[in-house]
Amino acid sequence: MTEETTLSSRVTSQITGMRLIDFLCSRFKYHSRKEWIEIIQAGKVTVNGRPSNPDYALKKNDTVSYSVVLREPPVDTNIVIIHEEDTFLVACKPGNLPSHADGNFIKNTFIYILRRMVADRGHGGPIKLAHRLDRETSGLMVVGKTDDAHRTLVRQFEEGSVDKEYLAVARGVIADDAFEVGGAIAPDPDSSISIRKKVVPAGAPGSRPASTRFETAERLRDVTLLRCFPATGRTNQIRVHLAHAGHSLAGDKLYGRTDEEFLEFVRSARAGNFGPLPWMDAPRHLLHAAKLSFSHPVTGKRVMFESSMPEDMRSYIERSR
Repeated sequence: MTEETTLSSRVTSQITGMRLIDFLCSRFKYHSRKEWIEIIQAGKVTVNGRPSNPDYALKKNDTVSYSVVLREPPVDTNIVIIHEEDTFLVACKPGNLPSHADGNFIKNTFIYILRRMVADRGHGGPIKLAHRLDRETSGLMVVGKTDDAHRTLVRQFEEGSVDKEYLAVARGVIADDAFEVGGAIAPDPDSSISIRKKVVPAGAPGSRPASTRFETAERLRDVTLLRCFPATGRTNQIRVHLAHAGHSLAGDKLYGRTDEEFLEFVRSARAGNFGPLPWMDAPRHLLHAAKLSFSHPVTGKRVMFESSMPEDMRSYIERSR
């Protein structure tokens, strides 16, 4: 997408008094401080519709707007709605599609594209994510179509009452028919990558408890197909737990790889090169949200949805037999 787009943010009480340049640098990290100053001085950033300056002190309810021609990385836009009612819907997100806006992804996201899809069919109400999946994770996502339904669905995910099953292709042949990984998850202090996490002792500073049960579905030549049942919903949980077990996800560029390999991938993507690097064993990490069960946001009746394994995972498994 290359048309000019205006991105707007309303100033909350938490950031009232912050300088415009400091807000932009902290909120939108895809430009350096010097670049943001040049963009402000070029009149591309406005406050309440008027050009501003880098040292402007933001006031509550100010509207900060930024006009830009988006050059977003390519994504897979093949979203399939598998169930829809007046209050919620369930859709299958493809791999290589962010759930929501993040970094260089603004319009090339699941929620932006889905909102356009549903609006084109006449829905004028809210469309809100009840949970998130990593960009490269494919599978089922639940979306609220009313504020009340959204709150009810979010509460279920937060309370852990949603039953989830994932399919994963893990590196190495796993001998155990079933195993469980527990322990808390926290940022990895030994890594230079700020987003990398690891399993740490319970109660460690900044940690959150987590548990995942794994069942072996099929042993292949050098990988294992697993069914994964996370009891908690921590960021990257299945990926972190498999890496801790010594069997990181096939295609994972963060876990089971060195810091330098991950940084090489990031540098390549930022340069506009989105093809696989020589050391990658798959274009994306092979994780798929296959089943979800939760209470209907209106009736309270238990409902369950399934999504079959996507073609890229199926082909990878076939080649590994």
